[in-house]
Amino acid sequence: MKELIQRLFRRPVLAAEIFIATFFITLLTLAMPLYAIQVFNRYIAYGFHGTLITLTTGMLMAVFLQLGFRILRTKMAGAVNQAPNDCLSLEVLAVISQAKAEPLNQFSRQRLQDALNSVQTIQNGYDEQTLTTMMDAPFSLLLIAVIYLLSPFLAGIAATGIMIGLLTGWMGIKKSQQGLERLLGETSKHRALNYSAVNALDTVRAFSAAGFLQSLWQEQLVKISELKKKMTDTKGLSQALTLSGSSLTSVFLYAIGATLVVQGDLTVGALIGVNILAGRAYQNITRLVPAYHMLNKAGEAFKEIALLKRLPLEPISGAALRVYQGRIEFQDVGFAYPNTTHPVFESLSLTIEPGTALAVVGQNGSGKTTLAKLLMGLLEPRRGSILADNVNLQQLAWPWWRRQIIYMPQEPGFINGTIRENILFSTPDLDEASLNHILRASDLKSFLDQTPNGLDTMLTDNGKHLPLGIRRRLSLARGLATNGRLVVLDEPTDALDETGVKAVYQIMNDLMKAGKTIIVFSNDPKILKGASSILNLNIKPTPMLSHQTLAG
Repeated sequence: MKELIQRLFRRPVLAAEIFIATFFITLLTLAMPLYAIQVFNRYIAYGFHGTLITLTTGMLMAVFLQLGFRILRTKMAGAVNQAPNDCLSLEVLAVISQAKAEPLNQFSRQRLQDALNSVQTIQNGYDEQTLTTMMDAPFSLLLIAVIYLLSPFLAGIAATGIMIGLLTGWMGIKKSQQGLERLLGETSKHRALNYSAVNALDTVRAFSAAGFLQSLWQEQLVKISELKKKMTDTKGLSQALTLSGSSLTSVFLYAIGATLVVQGDLTVGALIGVNILAGRAYQNITRLVPAYHMLNKAGEAFKEIALLKRLPLEPISGAALRVYQGRIEFQDVGFAYPNTTHPVFESLSLTIEPGTALAVVGQNGSGKTTLAKLLMGLLEPRRGSILADNVNLQQLAWPWWRRQIIYMPQEPGFINGTIRENILFSTPDLDEASLNHILRASDLKSFLDQTPNGLDTMLTDNGKHLPLGIRRRLSLARGLATNGRLVVLDEPTDALDETGVKAVYQIMNDLMKAGKTIIVFSNDPKILKGASSILNLNIKPTPMLSHQTLAG
């Protein structure tokens, strides 16, 4: 509710217009009971057709005026919610795209997905229908007040029926919410199992895991089916009770109202008008229950997003060197992951001069990828500093710094979009000649020529539908597009065929001739042979640096 009020106060003029429109809609709602009262009391009593024509004409005008006010109010309510909803989407995207990698990694992928889904939950909660429902409810008191003017006793019956309907609906929603939480938990487990099976279909077949999966699936489906049935029954009962409450209220109004008519304390037209007014008020107020439920879900979603928004963000400002020469220096750098007893490495100090090549070797888990991410600014040193041309990386603007690097990660990841878009993220203005040169150098040309849409081929599922070798070629092409002075290649020949490996060797030779600074993480003997120095991460805790003389 607080969020709804804040949204209205952000657009006070529009909120006032919505308030006024709701007032007129409520006033025009009175037209129908007044029409019924006048038809029964005046036309039926006297039979003058002119009276009926006049009343009907006025009623039609009221119907169309109310329709116009409702359409305008819906548009205004949409305008009130549009900006906050759009802003929220952009804020969540900014957090995910700009949050520091290490704190972000503490959130599971499922939790991040839930946070993104929370945006949709909030948008569904704070929509036009919810806002108009919350506006209509208090104005329904005006309808009760009109009933009171016609008959105080009937007004009490109508108010009692509405309160009972509101309470019944509330209890039904609360019970449904409890069942929904359990259903979501079981559905999440089932979805995770499905995802696991789809990503390991070969394993399922090769190791006869179908029986194991079928047993788990059956157990989960039974639970989900039972929970769905309970929720359906609860929801159906709640709706039935709410509808029955409306009918029962009408029954009591007519039954008691009829005695008042017989006693001469109420006219037949007034009785029918009271019933119409009570029905409208009942409908408006009982709609509060599902609206409040939606707002409550949106409130929980806000809490989930609030946790995400607490993550520290990468600074959006920083220095940019006029020209980066390609020098990198590690000064007493140490790094350890949270909740681990030993550092990945510590006291790492070395200088890589422009135009030279450093090879980093080590077993799996020795820290090669960690060091690559430190260079990219995706991780921060626990101790010490990394300098680029004598400037601490922490002082540089990260977007600028990353455009100075030709980066090929060990595990390539892509965004759902075209191949062209994925290659040109950092350099959207790259000309076609340069792009074609990169494609040929990366050994991608033949693959694209055999693909119907070429560079406009859409990548789905983050590109995982492509063979790993093609993904690594795409990753290399994406890195080359920046044409940076520093080259960071993490296992560049891994998962490549002979042609792909030769392409990597050729690219590295060309980059060396162009005077680029190369840091390559690899155990490939041919790559090691071409490096001017080798950093051995197998030596713990301080890696060992050795220099070698290159054959001229």
